[in-house]
Amino acid sequence: MDQKTGFTHCQTVRGHLVLKVLAPTVGQRETPIIAAEAAEALESLGESSKDRCFVLDLSEVRTLSSMGLGLCVDLKNRADRCRMRPVLFGVRESLRELLRLMRVDRLYTSAADAAALDRLLA
Repeated sequence: MDQKTGFTHCQTVRGHLVLKVLAPTVGQRETPIIAAEAAEALESLGESSKDRCFVLDLSEVRTLSSMGLGLCVDLKNRADRCRMRPVLFGVRESLRELLRLMRVDRLYTSAADAAALDRLLA
């Protein structure tokens, strides 16, 4: 799978789903679109997704609204239902602090850099 829209780029890497959010701001307008695109990508993997990673790549995101934070929680829950390990990647320092304060970071395994992500996906 390799699907790119205006808001996300979904691809599978060695059987793991990587969802890169392309919108610089994740707010009220973007959240339902991203959620729907992620749900479609997760459903398309079906049973092959078990024991794989769901990588949420936020490297392009500069700001998250409260709805964006809710999206992170929702995507983690969807990954859990598919029996996938949720991983955060590419989080800017300002967003990392926000995720830490709201304790959303505890829901995900964090990959600090590309090498750490590659080790998780091996």
